Parts: sequence; C-alpha cells; structure tokens
Amino acid sequence: MAPVEEYSQVGWGKFPTVTFCWANRLPEGPMEVLMLTLCSLSFFLCQGPQAALASSSSDTRLAQDPVVREEEWFRREEGPAGSKLFWPQGAWMACLGDQDGDGSLDQIGDIDALAWWPLTANPGPSPQDFVFSTVSSTALYEDGDLLRLSTSQGLVVEVPESEFLAALQPTSGGFDLDAAAVQNSEIWFSVGTDLGGTVLGSVADGDVLVYDRTLRTVRLEHSEADIQAMVDQATGGSSAFGDLLSLSFYPATGELAFTVQSPSSLDASVFGSGNGGRLLPGWEETDWNFQQATELDALSFPPVDLPQAPLLLLDLPRAAPGSLVRFSARHAATQSWVEGYRALRLAHQSQPGMGIGFTWLDPSDPFLIEQVQRGNTHPHLTDGSGSATFSWTTPNLPPGWSHLDLYFQMWDHGGQAWSPPIVLRVE
Repeated sequence: MAPVEEYSQVGWGKFPTVTFCWANRLPEGPMEVLMLTLCSLSFFLCQGPQAALASSSSDTRLAQDPVVREEEWFRREEGPAGSKLFWPQGAWMACLGDQDGDGSLDQIGDIDALAWWPLTANPGPSPQDFVFSTVSSTALYEDGDLLRLSTSQGLVVEVPESEFLAALQPTSGGFDLDAAAVQNSEIWFSVGTDLGGTVLGSVADGDVLVYDRTLRTVRLEHSEADIQAMVDQATGGSSAFGDLLSLSFYPATGELAFTVQSPSSLDASVFGSGNGGRLLPGWEETDWNFQQATELDALSFPPVDLPQAPLLLLDLPRAAPGSLVRFSARHAATQSWVEGYRALRLAHQSQPGMGIGFTWLDPSDPFLIEQVQRGNTHPHLTDGSGSATFSWTTPNLPPGWSHLDLYFQMWDHGGQAWSPPIVLRVE
C-alpha cells in the first residue's frame, strides 16, 4: 500500500488542475484520453441497482447511522436489506446559508415530499435534481411550495403554492403539499388536509391529483377509494390507510409507487399500483433495516444511477476558536484513504461520475489554496466499514470578526467520490 504522503500528494494535487472538472489528473496520452472517455460514458450507460431516496416523518436510526433526522435523506438500493444516510443536516446548513439574515445558518424542516426533477443543465445526479416540500411554512417559503436547492446557496421556489391554488381554486381548507412526483410537464401530488369547493369538488387527503403545468389544468387520477383498494389488494386487509405520505414512479415498471400512514407495520413499505395494488418486492419495511419504528414521509425513485456518497460529519456545527473538533468519515470505501478540504466559500461545480458530492468548494478560495499548497489534507485510512474519525483545531478569528464559516468536503480515494459539503461556524 502506498504511504500516506503519496496519497496526500495525489489528493491535493488535483485541486489546481482538474479536480473541478473530473477529479482525475489530466490525461497525458491517447490511452489516458480513451480511458477518461470510457469512464465518462460508463456513467451514463451502465445503470447500477435501482436506488431510492427517502425521508422519515420523525428521527430514526439505521444500522450504521445511529441518528437520522427527519430532514435528512437516506438511500436504499435493491439487494440486501439496509439503507444509509445520504444527505445529512450539515449539508443542508452548508447549502442553505443564512437566507433569512438572522445571523445564524438556516436549517430545513421536516421533508414532506421529494421528487426527481433534474435540471437540464446539470449532468447530475446532484441534490439540485430533486424538488421537495416541507411540513411547515417559514418566512421564506410555504408548506405548499415545491423547492429546489440553488446551485449557489439558498433555496429556489420551483413551483409556488399559489400556482397549485390557482389551478384548484379551493374555497375551504389549507393547502399543504404532502406528496409529489414529476413526469414530463405533470406534477402528481396529494394534499395534507381535505379541500372543499375546488374545481374538482371536494378533494380528500388520500386523492392523487395531477397538475399539468403546460395546460394549467388539474385532474383527479386516483381517488382515496382507489388508493384504499390498492392497499387492500396488496395486504389482503381492509384497514383504512390513513394518509397518503409519498408518491413516485417505479422506473422498472413505470407504475405509481407510494407510501401510506397505516397500517403501522407497513408505513415504511412501498406500494405499487401494478396488478391492482401490490407491495414492491425489495422495498418493504424490513428491507430498509430500520432500527426503530419508522414512517416514510417522502420517497423518490430517480431513473438514473445514484451511487452512495461518502459522508463527512461533525459532532457539532459550532465551535470556539482554538478548540478541538472531531470529524467522522462514514460510508466511504473500506480500507481507503480519505482526505479533508476546507474553504471559506462554496462554488458548486456539477460533474458526473462522482456520487452526489461533486465539488462544492470554491477553487479560488484563498483558504483552500493555502491548504492545497501546504498539502495539509489530514489523510486517514478507513476501517472495514468505511469509517474513520479524526480531530482538527479550529483557527483563531481574524481581528474584528464575530464568526467564521468554514466549508468542508472529503475525497474518498477508494470510492473516487466526494462527500456532500458541511459547514462549521467558528464563533
């Protein structure tokens, strides 16, 4: 195995050259050009196991992730039972920044809907290729808005609540976007509470509606009774399903996939509309391997390869100057060298083939440039589970500064992938 110094040189040497293009050294000859081309083509042509992203209605636990918060996304792929944290709280904080201007890093609330809607200019997949809604409104967005992470910092309202209301024209009930899936120009959705007096008449919280953004029309695709019949067909029972929690399309068959609130033994199982209603094989509650009772509140099956991202995590998002903070690497390749990079600014560069992380740190950031020049990337070797821990001393604040926000990413040599960014506030 190569010495630590050699791995460190390889890692930090990427930044001034092509890290923000391919996270590989520049090709030097025809064979390397060919290999680079084949690698890029393989990303688009070689589909891995079907994966799904999901979020739970309350905090939960996974086998390798003892705390998974309600706003975090976790990932499962077809195959052996199990799921892993994918988009952590620290990534939300790094990407949201301080949109409301209150002097603190923003945090997102409980995710209520999650849908694949790729950006046309994004070679993805990346977090910006998903839209979502939240359980609660804030001063910046409504619980009926479909939101997207900005490619800089903050959130973009992709479809405002007012657009849904204009199509439905309800006279009673509050609009809350409870589930969503996107197909071409159509948004399939369900609401959190019953609505009265709409252009469709009364709308139940278990109905599946379809809003056509081109025609600006809305229709009823499946009634609550239709969904109940599908659940009954799948389970052989007749218990009311409660609320419709999430919607997606299952790429293998094109059928509608959904989760429901009841029965509680199946509220983390994925149903399909095929054959009049069924439980999707490989996507039942036990397949996720939750370590406690869990309810799936949001779900999306992206129709593209979505590999697991390595994670870089912090014990706490804030620390005093000159204090020791502990980082954890998780879900990296086993027995792999991992390195950490830091910057004062983000500048997202979306590139295919490197998980969901890509490169987020600004390559022109002076703090990053200084680190790269010194080669001080703190390389560590992961264990048999792809985990490692390491400590770092925070810098002192510049004169007159009340705080300093530092953004971090980890490069996993074995997995050839970036982690999502995280942020540490030094104050």
